[in-house]
Amino acid sequence: MLTSDPGFWRDQLGRPVLERLGVAPAEVLAYVASVNAGQQAGQQHIPSQQASPEAVVLAADFLADVQDAMAEMPPSLLTLLARPLLGVYFARGLGSSALTDVVMTPDGQQLGMVCLMDADAFLHRAANDWASWKEYTPFLPQDQYRIDVVIETPDNDTRKNAIQFLLLHEFGHVLTANSEYLPDWWIGSKRFKSTEEYSYLSLSWQIAMSGDVIPLLREDFPQRKHLHFYTGEQLPGELIPEIYQSLQKTGFPTLYAATNVYDDFADGFASYVHQVMLQRPFEISIRQGGQVIMQLSDYWSGPKAKAKASVFAGMFASA
Repeated sequence: MLTSDPGFWRDQLGRPVLERLGVAPAEVLAYVASVNAGQQAGQQHIPSQQASPEAVVLAADFLADVQDAMAEMPPSLLTLLARPLLGVYFARGLGSSALTDVVMTPDGQQLGMVCLMDADAFLHRAANDWASWKEYTPFLPQDQYRIDVVIETPDNDTRKNAIQFLLLHEFGHVLTANSEYLPDWWIGSKRFKSTEEYSYLSLSWQIAMSGDVIPLLREDFPQRKHLHFYTGEQLPGELIPEIYQSLQKTGFPTLYAATNVYDDFADGFASYVHQVMLQRPFEISIRQGGQVIMQLSDYWSGPKAKAKASVFAGMFASA
């Protein structure tokens, strides 16, 4: 996003991380609207549906939940965010729960990363309800299978903790900017380096001759490229068991992570901080007729997680 007011964003960097919150600036909303209308390409984690985001002023209790969600994150994470994070801003009508992108001056200077959050996604959803709703968004409604996601114990199943997990995902996007983990998504594939020069990308993905980032053969499965979270064409719900069985054969930490390399990093980052650092649960149950027929949990304790866990551990060791 090109800004017409660099001073505003530089002022944000002068504030404590926990105070970089507010109503979405008009130029951010205009940029998202243009992306959603298909006027810009290549933003893999920005929805492409027709949506007209609007600014929203948060109620005091909602703002307190956001502040508490950030304050309860590991201090080392807040340290890592101090330089790149311009702030977390709020709107409605985004077409997804949140999104993140780079802010640049007209002469090409990168100022930092901005996160935009759809407040409506959390108005009436606690943590487990939100996580279950998100997990089902790639599928058409049906009665045969049900997906239940538990990311919090009953005592901690709150809106604040739903917000925290969502922000962890977006902060994963923030921390990939100008890194050796992944290519910057805004520079265009012609400027990408080779696969091996990106430490996280090369674990599950490769850069094809076309410049597209595609999964390694061992990480792909038939329905993977048809998965669309929040928006887009949905898959038949009858495919749920087959898709999750395929997922378990890959090194992806979540189904969302399988959609593209940037969400692989961001959702992996979120689940790593959530499970390993904060010691919170993350369990997916597939039910048929009330019976659990499949359960996914403890990804980070398994052998397939070792390489990705090492990347995240190294990141925090440098904080």
